[in-house]
Amino acid sequence: MTVVLALTLFPVAFIAMWCGVIWLLGRVSGWQRLGQHYAYHGEIRGVSRGFQSAMMGYSRWRLVRYRACLNVTVDSGLLILKPWFIFGLFQPPLGIPLDDIVRAERTFLFWTFCELRAAPEPRIRILVSLRLARWIESSAGRPISSAQAREF
Repeated sequence: MTVVLALTLFPVAFIAMWCGVIWLLGRVSGWQRLGQHYAYHGEIRGVSRGFQSAMMGYSRWRLVRYRACLNVTVDSGLLILKPWFIFGLFQPPLGIPLDDIVRAERTFLFWTFCELRAAPEPRIRILVSLRLARWIESSAGRPISSAQAREF
């Protein structure tokens, strides 16, 4: 009886735990906060790249890693970030206008990356590889507004 009960409750407990962790990561990363301004509900078209990575968060030391689980799309002046469906439960796709984004290049040890910030929530950092930032700019056909790293 207890084995049957355990086998029945384990999937329920696992799904509940998964939902709780995904919700918490969305809060800690700032994704839900950006979603209040930039939730994207339209059809996603444009040039896309799957399996992309980024880090998001309010602080340089407390970042949530989205490692190879983002689809990044550039479409008509929008940067659309969408996590895989198993990670996107409480994290809607974000459609951030490129005009609202400011970028700065940073270096940490041997890694050069790009820090992106959106105008309404400048405390939230979106860190992407320099290669991905250049791809976004080339797909958009124009550069993202730059800022000095010390201004951030």
